Parts: sequence; C-alpha cells; structure tokens
Amino acid sequence: MKRSIKAAVAACAAGALAPLLFTNTAQAAAGPVYFSMGSFQCAISSDGAVGCDTSPKLMSIKIGGSYLPIPFQVSQVVINVPWAPAHPGFAAGTPYTLPGGNPDISTVATGHDTWGSSVSYAGATCSTGFHGSVSCEAKGHSWTYYEQITAG
Repeated sequence: MKRSIKAAVAACAAGALAPLLFTNTAQAAAGPVYFSMGSFQCAISSDGAVGCDTSPKLMSIKIGGSYLPIPFQVSQVVINVPWAPAHPGFAAGTPYTLPGGNPDISTVATGHDTWGSSVSYAGATCSTGFHGSVSCEAKGHSWTYYEQITAG
C-alpha cells in the first residue's frame, strides 16, 4: 500500500509541475536566435531587436535624405529602437556571438531565395544576398553591407 501512495503522490506532483515545465520550455524557446552571415555574427532578440558583431567596417547612416559617413570603423551594428536608424553598437566584447561562433544562417533559415538564406523572427528579418551582401530589417529600419555598412 505504501508503494501505491508514493506512486500516486509522484503522479500528482508530476501533474502539478507539468505547467511549470512547459512554461519554462516556452520561455527558453523565446530567447534570441543566433546566426552568422559572412563576417557578421548576429542575434535577433525576442523583442525584434537585431545586433551583429563584425570585424571593423566603414558605416554611413542616412540622415535627412543624405548618407553621412561615420568617422571611425564599427565592430557592431544594431537596430534596437523604432525611433533611430541602424547604428553602431558599443557593448563590451561580442554580445551577439555565441562561444565558438554562431551557426550559419542556412542552418536556422526560415526562407531561401535565388540569392541566399533569410531568417525572420519577432518581426525582424536578416538575409544574405547577391555576391555576399547581407542585410537586416527591424523596427522600421534596415542596414545592408556590401563594401560598407549602409544604414537607413
């Protein structure tokens, strides 16, 4: 009789814990999506913000209908607020890169076209394109990279 009581208590405990376990799994699934596109190591967060680490590159930002060059090379590009264009990031280290590097975009892609792969998550989309170009769109803004980062 003691074994059946223990089994019943274990079954009840498992049933009571199931919603908590499923909630934790759902929350874990809602974390950032990491991927690489050429020299860019990127992450899209669950709020639709995009950030990418890269080797130092030139960047220009569209302001008032003209593209203004940033007077230094950038190692991060982010779109994290709807009221600002894509801009350099200044976080310490490489916050958008997993230890050992991010998986190639083709392994997490949600779409493919003639030029390459794309990943869409939380309202943001990043993709590879013609001759190794890459781009991201989020929060009403975008950036592209071919020979330099161009933010609009």
